[in-house]
Amino acid sequence: MHDGLRLLLGFFVGGLCVAATTAVAERHGSRLGGFIGGLPSTLAIALLFVALTGGREHAIQAAGIAPLSFGINGLYVLLFVVLTRYGFYWSMGLSLAAWVAAQSAIVVHGAPTLGFAIVAWGVCFCICWLGFKFGVKVDAQSSSGTPSGFGTLLVRALASGVLVTVAAATALWGGTVISGVLASLPVVLICSLFITYHRVGLGFARALARSLVFSAVINCSVFALFFRTALFHFDILPAFVVAYLATLLIALPVYRLNLG
Repeated sequence: MHDGLRLLLGFFVGGLCVAATTAVAERHGSRLGGFIGGLPSTLAIALLFVALTGGREHAIQAAGIAPLSFGINGLYVLLFVVLTRYGFYWSMGLSLAAWVAAQSAIVVHGAPTLGFAIVAWGVCFCICWLGFKFGVKVDAQSSSGTPSGFGTLLVRALASGVLVTVAAATALWGGTVISGVLASLPVVLICSLFITYHRVGLGFARALARSLVFSAVINCSVFALFFRTALFHFDILPAFVVAYLATLLIALPVYRLNLG
C-alpha cells in the first residue's frame, strides 16, 4: 500500500473516531462516548503504518513504548481535570506542556525496556485511578439533549482527520522512539474535549475526559502489547486483526466494570 493511501486511511479513520465519540457522548452520555473514543485509533493506525513501512522489528520496538506513553497520557488527563478550575484553555495548555515534557524525556533517554514500560504504566494508572477516586470527583454525564447535525459532524471529522493524519505521518517517518511516542499522541482525546467543551460545556468535557482516559489507557496499552506479541507469530496484517479483536474482547468487560 502506498504511503499516501495509508495516510488517507488514517484521515478517514481518525476523523470518524472523533465524530463518533462526540456524537455518541451527546446522545448517550459521557460514559459510552468515552469508551468508544478510548478504543485504539491513532495508535492502531500509526503502529500499522510503522510495521508496513519500517518493518516488523521497528513496529515491535515502537509498540513496546506505548504502555509507558499511555500511562503518561493518564496523568495528563488527570492534570487537565485538576486544573479546569482555572478555565479550559489554561488547563489544556498547562497539561499539554507537562505531557510534552514527559514524552520528550522518553525521546531523550531512549526506548525503555518492555518490563520498565509495563511497570511505569501500572504506577501511572494507579495514580490516575486514585486521583479520580479520592481526589477529583467527576460524575458521569447523561445525554446533552442537543445532538449535532450532520454538517457539524462532518466539519469535526474533517478537522480531526487532518490532525490524526499529521500525527500518523510523523510517526511513520520518525525513528523507533519517536514513532512509539507519537503513536500515543492523544489527538482523539484533545479534539473530543475541545468539541465537547464548545458544544456542551466544561462539566461535560471533564466527565468525558475521565471516561476517555480510562478506556484509552487500558485498551490502547493492551492493543500495543497484543500487536507486539502477534508480530512474532503472524504476518503484519493478520497480526493487526488478531490484536484488535483480542483488544475488543478485553474492552467490553472494562466498559461493564465502569472503570471510565
